[in-house]
Amino acid sequence: MKKFPVLRKIAFTSLFFLLTGIFFASCSKSEDASFNSNLESVDIFIKNGDTGEAMRLLKKTEKKAYSSFARIGIYRRYMTLGEEKRAEAVLSKGLKKLPENPELSAVYGHFLLRKNRLSDAVSVTKCLEGTKYGSLRSEAIMKTLLDTDDLANISSPLFSREFSSTYYDMYVGTDDARWLRNCALVYLLRGEYSMASSLQQDLEDSQDALFWAFVQYDSGNYDIAASNLSQVNSPMLKGSAALLASDAYMMLDDEANAESARETYIIETKKSDAKIQPAILVNSSLYAFRHENYRKSYEYLIEALIAEPDFIPALISYGKLSWKDSQPLQITELEKALRKTSLRTNKMREYDERPKFTIDDALFRMNETLERESKAGLKHDDDLIVERLSLYLKDNPDLTLTQKTAAIWAELEQNQLGTNLYPSHLVQFAVQKFLAYGLIEEGRDLFMNYIDAKFDLNYRKQQADSGKTETVETDIFGGEKVEEVPLIPESVARLAFGDRAADKSDRMEIWEVEFAAYFSLLEKNVSAAKRLYEYVVFETGGVKRANATGLVTSVSPLAAASSSANLAMIYSSTGEKKKAVELYSLAAGKSKSAQTKSKLLYRLAKIQFEDGGDLEKAKTNVRYSLSLDPANADARLLKRIIEAK
Repeated sequence: MKKFPVLRKIAFTSLFFLLTGIFFASCSKSEDASFNSNLESVDIFIKNGDTGEAMRLLKKTEKKAYSSFARIGIYRRYMTLGEEKRAEAVLSKGLKKLPENPELSAVYGHFLLRKNRLSDAVSVTKCLEGTKYGSLRSEAIMKTLLDTDDLANISSPLFSREFSSTYYDMYVGTDDARWLRNCALVYLLRGEYSMASSLQQDLEDSQDALFWAFVQYDSGNYDIAASNLSQVNSPMLKGSAALLASDAYMMLDDEANAESARETYIIETKKSDAKIQPAILVNSSLYAFRHENYRKSYEYLIEALIAEPDFIPALISYGKLSWKDSQPLQITELEKALRKTSLRTNKMREYDERPKFTIDDALFRMNETLERESKAGLKHDDDLIVERLSLYLKDNPDLTLTQKTAAIWAELEQNQLGTNLYPSHLVQFAVQKFLAYGLIEEGRDLFMNYIDAKFDLNYRKQQADSGKTETVETDIFGGEKVEEVPLIPESVARLAFGDRAADKSDRMEIWEVEFAAYFSLLEKNVSAAKRLYEYVVFETGGVKRANATGLVTSVSPLAAASSSANLAMIYSSTGEKKKAVELYSLAAGKSKSAQTKSKLLYRLAKIQFEDGGDLEKAKTNVRYSLSLDPANADARLLKRIIEAK
């Protein structure tokens, strides 16, 4: 039998108050004066050692016990006399008369726990969940779980929903915040963020403040998260707190306070000669660059790379900033002339004399990291590979189309993971580049082969290519014969690709689903494209519930604006005009590009005009479209047609 000192302490505390209260209640609140008098006499007999007379009177008095407190008073005296069977019978009969009575259940549950009848204790204390006696229920569950020698298999139940209330009751019984954090973790793992965030109580220390800051951040309560982080005072936790505070303020569109949180941490850490988290230096470097504090940006990023030369976010940021630094400064002829004289301003001098991020240095650092990873047998980071390739292609604009595609295929082959399998983001980059170069067939083949291989979608074609056969039934009497599976024609494989992908969409990355939908459209497999786009737009990014009514009320923040636009186009072409209008409107609102938004508003106005539903709205949208992009010829023509009506 295992010992559980913490659990015993919880049970003792609960039962002490319960039995103390019951003693006085049973002796002072009973309406039956003779009942109280009999109990007093029993107590006197017990005190004088006359157990026989005490038992005789107690059996007689038991018949007059009607309330829960009266029954517990009888139970208590039977236990004092050592009559455990009679004591248990009082509680058992009492619960039959008063089902789920919390006081009787608590006392009986404690009795069963003392007897190590754990299964019975769990059953009896079920009604105590969430009550002031809930810690007894928690003890029963925890002891049942831990009453095994196979501790390796207890982790799953610990994270079940049933245990969330157990943890909460343990917190109530002990006032130990760690139980409350366990309770919140269960809700977080189940995606019930609002329930998790609602559990927050007064913050006890820095660790507690940081934990609840993460909970509130994940629940979308960024202001509360920032407030919690202000109470993190431990030097060991300030780095994590500063990073989270930065993210919280960014979510609140408060970039200045985000940088202030980072800068405060950097200054305080430098005073103590402690190590600064490189992620904070990278974020502050990017902020400084955006605000034209170029020297500070350079110093912070170099400091991060000196501390951790292989820190991927720093290397990628260095590559992006080196490209920006390589671009010619957009200045007037007068400014060019002034820069060559002593009349140049301090700002010009500062810019001209500042250290710069260079592409050669960026590529050198990336190559060094990748080489160290290769020697150590470490997996390369997708994004670092892509940034290096992207920077190389941008820095060599004179490459021929053949040379560009050769460079991309060389990178794919160097990082091949298996037949037609490559790092995910590298495939995404390669397909985008092939499409941008007009190499649609090459991009489509790369993508389809990659998806088929990754999800094992085209097994029949693989069997046919390898000459394998399969057994098939040929008649209703169970006859069988072996036939070779014929090679599936490429046109059929392509057309069926969208349907194969749609069946696996919930396992794919967002970009994979979007490209699968796009290529399905190219193959005129509209139904598959629709299924794929609907999954991305309406079932990812936490918007599935919002659209459960069938109305288009929100689109996934993870989906590209082009996905919403393409799905709206499908709706329009298949006669679902209302959905098309709603989706075009949402897609236009989401788009950050003025030209893209102009095109979407034009399409929206076109449907509204052609459908004859709302001419005034069509006028408004087409005018807005032209205000965003006066060069939108389609919108200009539509405006003339509408105004001629």
